[in-house]
Amino acid sequence: MIIIKEEDFIGEGGFQKCYAHPNDKNFCIKVITKDINTTRLGYEIKYIKKISKRSFNKIEYPFFSKYYKKIETNIGTGYIYDLVRDEDTGEVSKTMADYLLDETPKFSDETLQQAFDKLLTLMIKHRVIANDLYSNNICCKVLKNGTIEMILIDGLGHKDLIPFAEWFRFLTKQKVERRVLRDHLKDFTKQREMLIKQKLDKNK
Repeated sequence: MIIIKEEDFIGEGGFQKCYAHPNDKNFCIKVITKDINTTRLGYEIKYIKKISKRSFNKIEYPFFSKYYKKIETNIGTGYIYDLVRDEDTGEVSKTMADYLLDETPKFSDETLQQAFDKLLTLMIKHRVIANDLYSNNICCKVLKNGTIEMILIDGLGHKDLIPFAEWFRFLTKQKVERRVLRDHLKDFTKQREMLIKQKLDKNK
């Protein structure tokens, strides 16, 4: 059993908390916090396992966090994933949402947009689908040269019975673009306004 302490806490989503692995800084442990339908988590893990087996020829960078295994912890069942860290500091990378909400941002919207467009290009090129393409599901890894790479850390997969979008790139493109529109990531100003509203509603 792995012992997780409060100082290992990284962040919290709708139904899970994320902790740095206490024994290996390259991994994180996601622990379910709510009684949810495990189908959602199950199809995400199954999907990540499937795409992780692909031979990504000449891939520019690993643009999604891989899942490794299920483990038991002192606070419940955990799921081990890659942990994204900045190259320049070694600190856990902030999410796209973090940067959009930062009042003194380290990166301009233009820089974030370029990195986001690159992520979308890679998703389409390698036929990778994210059902929940939210800004807080995307990490911004800061490289030693000061540039950033965006990496999907949650929400991967789809519910299509017949996965046509995994077979045909033009269908991947259509699905990815629909997710961008549905999740309000086309316009960063509107995305920022939505995030601020969500934050205010949560604090009520």
